[in-house]
Amino acid sequence: MRRYLFILYLIPVIFLSSCVQTQQLEQLGIIASRGVDLTDNNEVEITMAVLQFEADSQDYTKVITGKSHSIKGAVDEADKRSNKTIVGGKLELEIYGKSVAEKGINPYLDTLRRDATIPDTMLLAVSETTGKEIIDTQESGLSTNIGEFLHGLVQTGIQTKLFPSVSLQQLSTIINNEGIDPILPIIGLDEGVPKIKGIALFKNDKLVGEVPIEEEKLFMLIQGTVRGQLFEVQLPTEALSDYIKDESSGDSEENFTTTFLIEHGTGDIKLKNKEKLQFDTNIDIELNLMEISKKYDLEKEKAIQDLEKEVEKEVKKRYEKILKQLKELNSDAFGYGVIYRINNKDGKLTKKEWDKLFPKIESKFTVNVDIIRHGTVNK
Repeated sequence: MRRYLFILYLIPVIFLSSCVQTQQLEQLGIIASRGVDLTDNNEVEITMAVLQFEADSQDYTKVITGKSHSIKGAVDEADKRSNKTIVGGKLELEIYGKSVAEKGINPYLDTLRRDATIPDTMLLAVSETTGKEIIDTQESGLSTNIGEFLHGLVQTGIQTKLFPSVSLQQLSTIINNEGIDPILPIIGLDEGVPKIKGIALFKNDKLVGEVPIEEEKLFMLIQGTVRGQLFEVQLPTEALSDYIKDESSGDSEENFTTTFLIEHGTGDIKLKNKEKLQFDTNIDIELNLMEISKKYDLEKEKAIQDLEKEVEKEVKKRYEKILKQLKELNSDAFGYGVIYRINNKDGKLTKKEWDKLFPKIESKFTVNVDIIRHGTVNK
């Protein structure tokens, strides 16, 4: 059954890629995912998870590497050492090693954009270390081949609004947009298995920092509408001690954990005072309480109201911390510059101008939380 599905997976590549229409399926190696790194002598090293079909083999993926002074050259060098013809018409994910991302990914994006066989919908990510380490992961702990696994890892993140879209087309648009900087998922290894471990912050096309993956929902809220996503918040025990039921074990923990389902959440940025660079950032969230690590008196209306207030305080604190980091890095991942540019008479703003202004901005965060369900009494 897997073999038939694999054949169906590759047939579109053969028909859609004019350069391989006359080649046999068994002669092709289809790049599914690849890592891009720099060697010590500044060569480009490509590590590719290549899909291939051989009648007598159950192993559909092979990892192939190549080195050269360019992407095309590295792929060509790998092709010469492979018994298959390497084609890129099904490339779904490109992972940049940390050193590559820090130096700048624009040259590699330009190469992708110029290749008519590369789909605009392909996804992009950054490795915690090197792209090779991620692509070359042993498959013993995986239920599928590494190429499919990695693409599914990032694609699932987008579908569940783990972070904003990270396709080639969308990232290229953001990089060239004055007033906003891109973010990408950071992939690392957890006990040998690839895992999304953070959010990469860019200044233009260069990696300048990162934030924990736990802040994913905050990025999504500030940029649009979020529904049906789990949201975990740590709250201070002392602030809500009046509603925490006594436990015989005696609990001295400073914080306790609450887990919510975001029923509906939106974010909105407004320019309050252009001359003083003051913004208002409003976040509205309707939550369904799914889990709480303390015995909490959910039957009292005041207990729910105070719980909402503490969630608001915590979310506001997290936003303020992220904005402080963004200003220090001069990376406008929230897109304040877009709002500033819209409010210019000519609607124009250069990157150089915003580079000077962004570290000076101030934003008042207003977070409104409404716990509409909590498992005991619906409001």
